[in-house]
Amino acid sequence: MTESSKALKSLKTAANYAKLAMHDLGPRSYKKGQGALLKVIDKFGEDGSIEKKRLERMLGWKGDEVRRVAEKAEANGYVALDDEGFEFTVSLTAKGAEVLKKRFAVENHAADAVLAGLTPAEVDQLVALTDKISATCKDDLGIDYARIEKRHGRSGHGRQDDADRRDRRCSCKKHGHGHGAPKYVFVFNDDPRSCKKHGRC
Repeated sequence: MTESSKALKSLKTAANYAKLAMHDLGPRSYKKGQGALLKVIDKFGEDGSIEKKRLERMLGWKGDEVRRVAEKAEANGYVALDDEGFEFTVSLTAKGAEVLKKRFAVENHAADAVLAGLTPAEVDQLVALTDKISATCKDDLGIDYARIEKRHGRSGHGRQDDADRRDRRCSCKKHGHGHGAPKYVFVFNDDPRSCKKHGRC
């Protein structure tokens, strides 16, 4: 095994450990639902608002699914809908922003725990080095990162297909199976399996 192969193997092992630690210590991952909706509004919206078409594009959802999730989030007080029929805009409410703030705090706390063995300078160096690797893959080798999103993103086949996929594979912690690599991760405190139940909040 060459030094480069050893380095990449070490990098992969560390990334896997970090992913498992974030899963155990941080917010529970969401591939769909209100959590993903709120996080996309916060990250890609303008002044806390985002149009339906952009939500469809960023989340990989169909329009009817965007409306269904947005209306559920509105009923919970997390967003407000400016409904113009087929097209509409979703805006983050103060309650939704507060939920996001709490969840990001949990996520950041977990990330700090994962990198607790590094100094601030080493963290900066880690970021710089991994960015260099990414740039080499993208610019020199022509690797398309979007392939990861296509692989793990939603295909828009509906909830029945999602249920079928869950039936075909076990994703429990007991067997050590992962949960894929969702494009957006989030957790809600009104979810019965939230971090509050496990004493993380």
